[in-house]
Amino acid sequence: MMDGIAASSEAFSGEGAVRLGVLGQQPAGAPSQKLPDLSGCLEVATGAVHPEGADLIIPVEEIQLTDGVVEVAASFEPVPGRYVHREGSDCKAGHILLVEGDVLGAKEIAVAASCGTAEVQVSALPQVAIVSTGDELVDVAETPLPHQIRRSNSHSLAAALQISGLGTSQLVHFPDEPDAVRLGLSEILSTSDTVILSGGVSKGRKDYLPQALAELGVEKVFHWVAQRPGKPFWFGIGPVGQPVFALPGNPLSALTCFHRYVVPALRKMAGQVFREPLMHVLGQGFTFKPPLTCFLPVRLENGNATVQAIPDPAGNSGDFAGILGTEGFVELPPEPSVFSVGEPVPFWPWIME
Repeated sequence: MMDGIAASSEAFSGEGAVRLGVLGQQPAGAPSQKLPDLSGCLEVATGAVHPEGADLIIPVEEIQLTDGVVEVAASFEPVPGRYVHREGSDCKAGHILLVEGDVLGAKEIAVAASCGTAEVQVSALPQVAIVSTGDELVDVAETPLPHQIRRSNSHSLAAALQISGLGTSQLVHFPDEPDAVRLGLSEILSTSDTVILSGGVSKGRKDYLPQALAELGVEKVFHWVAQRPGKPFWFGIGPVGQPVFALPGNPLSALTCFHRYVVPALRKMAGQVFREPLMHVLGQGFTFKPPLTCFLPVRLENGNATVQAIPDPAGNSGDFAGILGTEGFVELPPEPSVFSVGEPVPFWPWIME
């Protein structure tokens, strides 16, 4: 496990300074050498196979080499097995290291490679269409007129999707025209594994999405959720079984619903094991009187053996800038309306791991 020398603990049986003659080398990648004399040593490199006859490694920091003779520091404790990574010590043969539903990150890939697993069966990343609607929305590169705003939801959701590693996105925008919405959705539903809509699902005169979805064979599962933000949230199943998420148009509502509902659903579709949200404690009291579930943006601070969630609500559900200093949001139940300091609450991060 270290660069240095391989030696036998028997060489330390006497008193005084220990000096060992260098009798050869044990380089990494070479077959095991044999220590010919237990009063000597072999130079070794990190990653080398352990030489026969030696039972410990002495790091270079603990030795002084002069004219082929090594003097070992008096402070070194010659415990057999020290700095030796024994074969089979990580886990036993037949031990299951990765199971169905595990996400293959850097450490999982390292384990698979070290075990000689050249191929693994994985779920495919879904093709996700992210659709925005509205005549008031213009491209990011455009200068909006007084009656317009730049499209931000679609880019925000695409970035969140990419960070989650749960799909690849196609960005589409429809104007507030019934025929354009219906024709555009028809094409989207024929080519996408998952559809995420932003805006157009409330009760406005030009909220055409629910009607268009119904005409195209998308079965509504629910519409309206007793929560803030994101009350108009709509969900349905497309004609070939694909999930269709229709998120509210307000930016904070859309982003909150995406992290609370869309990410867990995509993880389930990918065969991942559901992970309960982390529980943190409120670092400040908070009052929320409406009989709704409250998704409250928070900052995180380390407390005494706990992580504290400090309420940092945005000005309104369109206030993206208001959540820049937050790490995520906590989920507060409809009752009670007063939440005390130290109360444990589920936490949903903006960046999902």
